[in-house]
Amino acid sequence: MSPEHFVIIGNGAAANRAADVLRRGDKDARITLISDEFFHFYHRHRLADYLAGTAGEDDLLVRTPQHYQKHRIRLRLGQRVTRVDPQEKVLYLKHMEKVRYTRLLLCTGGKPRLPEIYYAYRACFTTVKTLADARQLRERLDGIRDVVVVGGDLVSVRLAGALVRLGKAVTFLVDADAFWPLELTPERRAEFAERLTRAGIDVRLDDALIHVEPLASGGYRVTTRAGERLRADMVGAFFGLVPDVDFLLGTGLDVDRGLLVNEYLKTNLPDIYAAGDCAQVYNPALRNYWVSIGWPNAEKLGEVAARNLLGQMQPAGQAPASALEYEGIVVNTCWWRRM
Repeated sequence: MSPEHFVIIGNGAAANRAADVLRRGDKDARITLISDEFFHFYHRHRLADYLAGTAGEDDLLVRTPQHYQKHRIRLRLGQRVTRVDPQEKVLYLKHMEKVRYTRLLLCTGGKPRLPEIYYAYRACFTTVKTLADARQLRERLDGIRDVVVVGGDLVSVRLAGALVRLGKAVTFLVDADAFWPLELTPERRAEFAERLTRAGIDVRLDDALIHVEPLASGGYRVTTRAGERLRADMVGAFFGLVPDVDFLLGTGLDVDRGLLVNEYLKTNLPDIYAAGDCAQVYNPALRNYWVSIGWPNAEKLGEVAARNLLGQMQPAGQAPASALEYEGIVVNTCWWRRM
């Protein structure tokens, strides 16, 4: 009998924890991780340190290439999966190569969310989700003096702080939708605003971007709801993440906000599981689905998915506590409350 071929799409916390558990549980299986990024598994929350120059790329690494070699895990970087054929158990890569699997784990994570009202301005926005994004921004730093940040998440808070330390002038528009999907009370938003102000960031509480346009001389003109017109060399848009599952539409997989899975992280199709930010997990006690965010949640779900791929049938349970912490303010990030 041929050994199992576990294929994992993704290279984040859920994917890597799953790969490690699969290897411990099955010494003979083939294990393949496929990622469209060109970098090994790294700490995304340290991208601001990299941007500020206080951490190099090697400092961000969680796994070295030797780890995958030692545990016989094949890592395929810079390769995008464009289509999944569940009937034939085949993945199609962008360069048209076919990869066959016996069991598939989807850990595709999230992609930057942009509210529909801002679609017309997407070409004006800068987002930083990956090391490649941070690299590109780092190369532009000499030409950046004034920055406007809209939305808000943990990455944007740390990024804004790093830019201030680099001598940039940062204006942060904090409205009711800031830090989505968290639902912050006005008092908690005010606390965040106070901490950001102490860090040297110009905070405009309860204001929002309503228009942005490129300037012929370079940079952008940002108009706010309060009527201010701000010039910026960069407009950072940080509205949280949504599950990165668009390429799976039409496969027969049940998709809502994320990939719908049962309490064992199994999808509606045979031998396909999902874990991490892309999974919308059914909780029998709640009689509803939940989507977790954060590194601890992703690691837990990756481990549970791997155990179930090995036949152990372990329920995911409720997401463990995960928190956004900034300057002593802690906010729970277990649930995505709205889209």
